[in-house]
Amino acid sequence: MTMINKDVFSRTKVRLIKINMIVVAFFLVILMGTTFLYFRHITYNNIDDDITNELRHVIRSIDRFDAYNGAVTLNDPRDMVFIYEDGRIKYYTDNEYFDSLVPDGDNHGKEGFSKYVYNGYSFRELTVNMGNYKVQIIRNIDPEMGSIKQLMTILMIIGMFSLRIIYMIAVYLTKKALIPVENAWKEQAKFIQDASHELRTPIAVVSSKLEGMLRRPDSTINDEAESIAAAMKETRRLKKMVNDLLALTKGDGIVKLNKEEFNLFEMINEITEDYAEIAEFQDKEFIFKTYDEKLEIYTDKAKLNQLILIFIDNAFKYTEEGDIIEVSVSSDDENKISIAISDSGIGIKKEDIPNLFSRFFRSDNVRNRDIDGSGIGLSIASVLANNLEFSIDVKSEYGEGSSFIINMKKNKVKRKKDLN
Repeated sequence: MTMINKDVFSRTKVRLIKINMIVVAFFLVILMGTTFLYFRHITYNNIDDDITNELRHVIRSIDRFDAYNGAVTLNDPRDMVFIYEDGRIKYYTDNEYFDSLVPDGDNHGKEGFSKYVYNGYSFRELTVNMGNYKVQIIRNIDPEMGSIKQLMTILMIIGMFSLRIIYMIAVYLTKKALIPVENAWKEQAKFIQDASHELRTPIAVVSSKLEGMLRRPDSTINDEAESIAAAMKETRRLKKMVNDLLALTKGDGIVKLNKEEFNLFEMINEITEDYAEIAEFQDKEFIFKTYDEKLEIYTDKAKLNQLILIFIDNAFKYTEEGDIIEVSVSSDDENKISIAISDSGIGIKKEDIPNLFSRFFRSDNVRNRDIDGSGIGLSIASVLANNLEFSIDVKSEYGEGSSFIINMKKNKVKRKKDLN
């Protein structure tokens, strides 16, 4: 991968990490803010409920006795009560919080709850007017405010640690997320390099033959027949390669299937009839075996036909005179079906089998034999099998032959007798 590509992935990784961090941090702030506001709301509600209950108790005490001479009992010793009659203080609770006899809160005599700070202390106050009387219930809420501040500190600490953890998780997940993209990028670059390499040879041959004919303007067609034949051969090879590349590209991106029900025996029999004459001409034995001529299947007939043709073409390509090519169809009691294309040709080395379906892969023993091919056919077969939801098994012994088995799933197979 070039430096430019590395820079692209580096910038993309940083951008994704930032985006992930911003999104997660946003939701983290919302969660922490919601938690803090909820806790503060519950704390103030509990304080207000206690002060309201204290007010009811004070009112009952005023009704029972003369509050001017007696003392008002309180449910909670933290509360302070101030009673006014016609604007003059008549009763108050001794305390060490206020410098003056009468506290001066932030509500300025208005009814309801208020919160204020005085001499460094936090207070919650409820003021109620009852005719000639005004009652103030005041409570020091430093412990509750301390709890709220402590919660805020804890949330901030948790938030900072969470951001560090989130950053590490974001880096890890971003790397994981970019692995398929990076692999696809590398595969694309490799694909372009391999395609360029494979296309270079036929183009070079055609170009050299044409240049040779230009240097010999007085030559006749008969004189240049060999060069023209070579150029046409390479042109056909080039055309097939381009078509294969186009099919491979379409196969990767288009998975639309035109499914239909058809007889598998009839379809394969039509294919084998076309190859019978080729086998006879090449002095090879071509066999088609099936144990169920009434086997009906439901899939994309054209794609399955193309898949089988790829394996049969390879079998003819990698066999010699006297070799055997066999196509067999079998099914088991579990309603599965297998189509095997076998040959007694040159075989495949075990170390090459895992790479067979890679684009442009050709084993050394094939290249050394100078057998025509671009290494795209099996890649197309792999794409077709994936689209059809089939699996492909490969069995081979080097120097003895190969077998490619197409396996269909249970739900892809129907027997004619089951449909009647």
